[in-house]
Amino acid sequence: MTGSAPQPSAEEEAFRQVLAHRTMLAAYVRAIVHDPVLAEDTFADIGLAIARSWNSYDTTRPFAPWARGVARRVALANLRKARKHPVLLGTEVLDAVGEELDGLGEENQLIQRKDALRECLERLPDNQRKLVHLKYFRGMDYTDLADRVERSVDALYVAFSRIHRRLGDCIEKRLRLS
Repeated sequence: MTGSAPQPSAEEEAFRQVLAHRTMLAAYVRAIVHDPVLAEDTFADIGLAIARSWNSYDTTRPFAPWARGVARRVALANLRKARKHPVLLGTEVLDAVGEELDGLGEENQLIQRKDALRECLERLPDNQRKLVHLKYFRGMDYTDLADRVERSVDALYVAFSRIHRRLGDCIEKRLRLS
């Protein structure tokens, strides 16, 4: 025995890449297929399509743009099969969405950012944490939130600006330390 691990099969490598990019691919599919059930089915079909066409993928090129091309074809085919009219976003718009999604990083980077956000949220003062909970977890709009906490909408804009800046600084600091 040489002690080196066996090389993964093409299907295994395709599966690893899909998992590493699942958040990006799922968001991209949702931009094309607005029905959540159809989007979930489409995502599964995309994984299979990527595995089946893995041999045509040039591994010297970035995976994400190639995978989005596969995802776009599968999503549009599934919309046709479901007899749903696609919300036609131009290629330029879908490419721009894809580039923004690339900026989020791979799945493990997203998990690190999510963990950092969770820690940073816990460190917020109680009054700021309450505002975040009501706005983002309860989905309250600024007008209802202003009534609830007896503050003006303008004061809430200022408060959330400070909260966002504080969370952003905290997340970046945590990521640098990890």
